[in-house]
Amino acid sequence: DYPQRMNNATMLDIGCGPFTAGLALANVIGNEVAFRYVGVDTSEQMRTFGGELAEAARNEAGLSSEAQVYFTGSIDTFDFGQSRSGWTVVVLSYLLASASLDIEQLVHQIVNACRRIGPGPVAVLYTNSAQADRQKAFPEFQRRMVDTGFKCEVVDTELLTDGEKPRKVHYALFTRAPQPILLTEFSR
Repeated sequence: DYPQRMNNATMLDIGCGPFTAGLALANVIGNEVAFRYVGVDTSEQMRTFGGELAEAARNEAGLSSEAQVYFTGSIDTFDFGQSRSGWTVVVLSYLLASASLDIEQLVHQIVNACRRIGPGPVAVLYTNSAQADRQKAFPEFQRRMVDTGFKCEVVDTELLTDGEKPRKVHYALFTRAPQPILLTEFSR
């Protein structure tokens, strides 16, 4: 059963804003499934607001009481704790639209964070505006992800009509199989 496969998963939401991906995951998998959410955002206001929304969701039983929710300003300095073998889901929503983003550094941060989280399977979910100027960095991002061992499962554009104004969204899914555990990892 799908929700239980997400039990003890780690969601790494890069450019998290106010916890929207965490709320979406909790809505999909239900409040009985415990997961760890790590939201990364350079905006202290977004991290604070995200924490408030997470607490409100927990108080309204929309989030498992066992779910762990953390916010940080830097993916590089966050301590993920003991290695886990469950799923890691990395979310990148509208992040590549930033002209100042260093794609090589971003991919390095994703790969390094996944290594620190644990050897389990990884899914990277990317969404962005379908406007051509918002997608300029995607081909380089896709190439670098594939070069680091991820498989690009799908790349597509879809018209979303769930709000007041329909909008086109460009999305992609990258996956990586569980990694072998090296003997040196036990000596950490």
